[in-house]
Amino acid sequence: MIELQNIIQHAYKNSDDFRNRMIAANLEPRDIEAREDLCKLPVLKKEDLPTLQKEFSPFGGMTTMEASKMVRIFMSPGPIYDPQSIEGDNWRFSEALEAANFNENDIVQNTFSYHLSPAGFMFDGALRRLGATVIPAGTGNTELQIQVMKDLGVTGYVGTPSFLTILLDAAEEKGWNVGDELKLSKAFFTAEMVTAEIKQRCDKLNICAYEGYGTADCGLIAYQDKQGPGLKLTETALVQLCDPLTGKELPQDGGEGEVVVTLFDEIYPLIRFGTGDLSRWVKGFEGQRLEGVLGRVSDGVKVKGMFVREKQLTNTIQELGFQTYQAIVSRENNQDQIEIMIETAELINDQIVAKIKDIIRVTPIVKVLPKGSLKPDSKKLIDTRKWN
Repeated sequence: MIELQNIIQHAYKNSDDFRNRMIAANLEPRDIEAREDLCKLPVLKKEDLPTLQKEFSPFGGMTTMEASKMVRIFMSPGPIYDPQSIEGDNWRFSEALEAANFNENDIVQNTFSYHLSPAGFMFDGALRRLGATVIPAGTGNTELQIQVMKDLGVTGYVGTPSFLTILLDAAEEKGWNVGDELKLSKAFFTAEMVTAEIKQRCDKLNICAYEGYGTADCGLIAYQDKQGPGLKLTETALVQLCDPLTGKELPQDGGEGEVVVTLFDEIYPLIRFGTGDLSRWVKGFEGQRLEGVLGRVSDGVKVKGMFVREKQLTNTIQELGFQTYQAIVSRENNQDQIEIMIETAELINDQIVAKIKDIIRVTPIVKVLPKGSLKPDSKKLIDTRKWN
């Protein structure tokens, strides 16, 4: 694997963090020449990035380019700072969107956020590479979004499945139907579980829907191509399923494992990067197709496409002057919601809610509980959602 050997040698020479990881593992570049050699190097856990970046600002010594030379810098919950090193399809999602039949004839409503989060630019660049016209719609503003969708004859949607549900409901209330007033014919989903209900609704409306899997750090990891079951691995990265504790690659019939990614990116060489996501190989397509994200290794829970992390939430609550809380993630009317119950005798005002939202990037429902309502050792972040 010449590509793997080249990135190992380049990262060892130019990335302080990677060189330090190799030295700590008593490894030299010649020790990693093939996929099976990667397991000699311990996994770099995503949950360790905030600490690493705080120690070696801004990217933990992992990049081979100065921050001032980057095209853009984004912030994900953690906080984790994500570099964009080149214009265009930096995250390589055009591979997935092309499989979903997005092309130069499409006008696409990109409903991912362009504010601090990389998701908006992630798909903007990929769509432009395919020649599609992009409407940088971002999140929220339901009434404006459906007006744009109708007036401009939008043919493609990119975003979360739950937000498309909101838009379709709002359009139907106005008597605007797909196939008549709305020209929407294709959709690409990521960042949330795609339920059977939204799949059936898209089928009924003749919206050809595809889904993909990626992260802010790694970009595209796998995607639906409808040429086989599950999600096809991208051709632009090396993906392993590993034991979350030992980091050893699981045998192909080894069940659930952590998704561990190696990128061939000379500027941001993520090598043996543990995403924290759990998956397994599709039976009969081991090493080629994933079943999707089945859970999380760490304490992170994805809500409305954003990771909420227990440690970060606890620090925020304590900084606001409260000690005991519990957050419940649930799903009502096909929408994620997070309810935070705080033990306090005080009233919770809008400023406190706004401060929590600023940190976790999701609007919470905050309720007050009398002191003593929660056990001190109660789990702080609970996900009660059930997926069909």
